[in-house]
Amino acid sequence: MKLLLCVLLLLSAGTVWSQVSYVPLARILGEKGYQFGASTDYFRSSKRVDTEGTTSEFPEGESFSRFESDIFGQYGLTENFQIGGGVRLRQNFFNFTEESDEDETQTSSGLESTFFNGAYGFKAVGQMQYTIEGLFRWRPYRNDEPEFRDQGNLVLGDDGNEFALGVAATYSSKRKRNFLSGRFGYRDPARDLSPELYWQIEGAVTWPYIALVAGVNGISSLDNDPYENEPSDRPTYNTGNTFLYSSVNREWIAPYLGVNVSLGKFWRLEFRGSQVTSGKSTDLGTGLGFSLVRRVDLYNRDLPDRAFKDYDFEGAVTRVSPKKGYLVIDKGLADDVQKGMKIDFFEFDYVGGNILLARGIVIQSKAETSIVKITHLYNTKKTLKEGVVARGTFR
Repeated sequence: MKLLLCVLLLLSAGTVWSQVSYVPLARILGEKGYQFGASTDYFRSSKRVDTEGTTSEFPEGESFSRFESDIFGQYGLTENFQIGGGVRLRQNFFNFTEESDEDETQTSSGLESTFFNGAYGFKAVGQMQYTIEGLFRWRPYRNDEPEFRDQGNLVLGDDGNEFALGVAATYSSKRKRNFLSGRFGYRDPARDLSPELYWQIEGAVTWPYIALVAGVNGISSLDNDPYENEPSDRPTYNTGNTFLYSSVNREWIAPYLGVNVSLGKFWRLEFRGSQVTSGKSTDLGTGLGFSLVRRVDLYNRDLPDRAFKDYDFEGAVTRVSPKKGYLVIDKGLADDVQKGMKIDFFEFDYVGGNILLARGIVIQSKAETSIVKITHLYNTKKTLKEGVVARGTFR
């Protein structure tokens, strides 16, 4: 009962932080915004799928599992372009039974890759947002080919660099609470693998502190395996009993469900559960993961619905701080303006009418003036200056 009450309180909370519980696929950071975090994913194989799509069980006494951890960060270089990078750590476990009936485990662990990424976000078109994204991944190791497949060290993964280029799109509801996103692109994943197309579809229902997420992602091979015409030349590595590595025209589909929890203004936790349900030259199995992320977007550019909002008072900006982070308005205690009130700032345009520029919160109220700290910037092409209209409500 107490747990249910806590959930209801979280879902019904009225305070909306600049850091929401969910970030859509096509949303990038604003200028000078940043985020960093860490994620961990555990995958346990249940079955293997060969190059023809035929599923088989693992031999008795054998199993394969993998841990992956990413440490990453991104920075808003300009209003429309963000850059980022990070590292990936991996550990593989291959469990099997010797002829002497003794249980054995082969492992491999270490730095799987470092990566650099970038994204360019276009100006929103109505309720649609589009982004171009790219990634380069460098792997610091080279797999050694043993004389026999079951000899040598268990590989950490597929060696060689990775390149990817794609697009992402997000449709948001008018009140920015429901989102439907998609991602699609080209990827050259590793030295001995075929180029492929990656794709993802994701929907989310959000509240200030919680978001429910569901989606599916996968890859489709371009059927251009480098050893397709000369399979005898394919390198033979110790991959244990998994088909996750050294694949031939790999493909897979993995639906997932998730819950995000916002921890105050800037931090959030993400939990994911996934299931690889079909594919070729890969493993089926279950994945569990979580992420901890700190995101500081200095100016939240989501434009809320203000078309029919009624305001109780209207004033004007009389002073602007040098960095335009604080404004003084000509309304104060005499007008019942109190500390903590939210103020919207507008500029009147004879073509577009009232243009919402920014939103802030009153941090100090005097007899006839108040100081407002800007918390959201909605229009970066307009300047906050003296004379801008300030509107607020007592509700």
